[in-house]
Amino acid sequence: MKPLFIAAFLVVLAAGAIAGLKANELKLWLGDVTMPLREGMYRSRNVMVPMRDGVRLATDVYRPGWGNGQHPVILIRTTYGGVPFKEVKQFVDQDYAVVVQHVRGRYYSEGTYESPYWTAGRDGYDTIDWIVSQPWATDRVGTFGCSYLGESQIILAAENHPNHIAMIAMGAGGAIGKAMDSYGYFGVFENGVLNLASSLGWFTAEGAKNYKVTPRPDDYEDRMRQFMDHLPVSELNDKMVPYETGFDGFVNHPLTDSWWDKEGYIHPEDEFSVATLHINDWFDQTAHNTFRLAEHMATNTRHPRAKSQHVLISPGLHCTAGKLSAGKITIGEMTFEYAEKDFQKVYIDWFDYWLKDKEEELPSPFEYYAIHSGEWRQTSQWPPLSSQNHRFYLASDNRLQQDKPDKLAQDSRLYEFSYDPSNPVPTIGGPICCTFRAEDKPGPLDQTALGDRQDVISFSTDTLENDTELEGNAKAVLYVSTDALDTDFTVKMIDHYPNGKSYNLQDGVVRLRYRDGIHNPQLAEPGAVYRIELELRPIAYRFRKGHRIGIQISSSNFPRLARNLNTGANEYHDDRTVVATNRIYLGGDTASYLQLPLRSSNTSSDQQ
Repeated sequence: MKPLFIAAFLVVLAAGAIAGLKANELKLWLGDVTMPLREGMYRSRNVMVPMRDGVRLATDVYRPGWGNGQHPVILIRTTYGGVPFKEVKQFVDQDYAVVVQHVRGRYYSEGTYESPYWTAGRDGYDTIDWIVSQPWATDRVGTFGCSYLGESQIILAAENHPNHIAMIAMGAGGAIGKAMDSYGYFGVFENGVLNLASSLGWFTAEGAKNYKVTPRPDDYEDRMRQFMDHLPVSELNDKMVPYETGFDGFVNHPLTDSWWDKEGYIHPEDEFSVATLHINDWFDQTAHNTFRLAEHMATNTRHPRAKSQHVLISPGLHCTAGKLSAGKITIGEMTFEYAEKDFQKVYIDWFDYWLKDKEEELPSPFEYYAIHSGEWRQTSQWPPLSSQNHRFYLASDNRLQQDKPDKLAQDSRLYEFSYDPSNPVPTIGGPICCTFRAEDKPGPLDQTALGDRQDVISFSTDTLENDTELEGNAKAVLYVSTDALDTDFTVKMIDHYPNGKSYNLQDGVVRLRYRDGIHNPQLAEPGAVYRIELELRPIAYRFRKGHRIGIQISSSNFPRLARNLNTGANEYHDDRTVVATNRIYLGGDTASYLQLPLRSSNTSSDQQ
């Protein structure tokens, strides 16, 4: 077989040279022709797959060996021009065909790119129709990928294609849409507040509606630094780039608007037929929505296999699951020991079970890495049964204490600060992305620099006498007031180290107008006291002996979160700002507290 192949190859090579192939075309052609010898697979580039409206999408097909026989297929749809070859090879080496497709309006695909997911469902459906009609494919298709590549899978799953059997959706919480009352479109809205850094950066860098427009300006990164704080927010796209993107749609439509229903995101009434392994990282901005999607999809099933919604959480940043090495690692500025997990085996076992009927063991319903424990853990529910909620009340001496402050403290002491939108609290760490500014580093970073600001109020426990584990979603319940028509309250959970460092873990925001739900916005009555709740992102984390558990409360976290201008007007179209006097109440009937799902641990700590 090989000698015949080589002889044929030489003949075709000579013919190609005679035909005068361009150098780059010849290089690509040679790479495809020799790939069975070099990599043990056969590749076809830019196969134009027709969609129902006649638009054709450029698709690369990889098949094991010499391209013979039928294989279950892994479909990967991307907006970024391709995927790492090693991601393809890991599946082809295990006797899967892999199909990598450029989404509509991107790279070699035809059509227009109106917004990230407006045709993701139907184009994915049509592509699976094409796949299962091919002589090299079985009737079982799985899907794979992270971030955009994960969210598009979730959206495709809502189409319930009968041959879409299983998927591995990573970093995909942004697909959740209106489901579970999240309104978390594209992962850039958090409790109704725009994640400005991620949305502006992604759309202007990656979201041009016309892919063939002039490239990003040469001074793009400088523009990001110069215009990030420009008002109104609705003008930022035009300040950044000379082309149209989907950013304007995101800031021009209320979150409950029917416009969002046409954008492809998950709707509360969607049903599912696909078994899903949801993978994410604790410091991903959509970690909370991964848990919500798994619950929503397991509840709203059209086929019994969709009851299999499994969650696997790594301790890193966005899309780093499976990329961390065993031993001491650093996420942000925090260093801890990591016990490596064979993610490639997890992927293959999952697809072998669903696409090949192999008797592999399915993952636990929930598997996660507990930071500073050195352990991967499994549980049948989230939060684990071992976690119990403990209240820590905000006291007048800046302590978090388990005894409820009395009425006298509530009458005599409260915390009051001024929030000026023109001087917001700067983002330090956390799930920040896409600003192209060196200072905007994601993950746990030292928060000490914020301690001197008058608009950052800190509370902490006494020094811990034992290791204490948090596994679940912390929740802040605050009694607050403002003299403005609207304002924000932000909460950041902190691990205070004995050496003076203070690392952020999870954070969040409540926009006061959404205190009764995003579907029921109401401006504030100046001076009125409101009870607000903020559930932080989930995490499994060991606070070690000698450390202190803390929180920082403020009213801004910029540029990660778009500022509340305190005017009560449309927050993304107003260019006026008002300084707000904001208050946090303590004790009695207005006793603010932090609720932590904790369990004590007597296991040894890794090094501080």
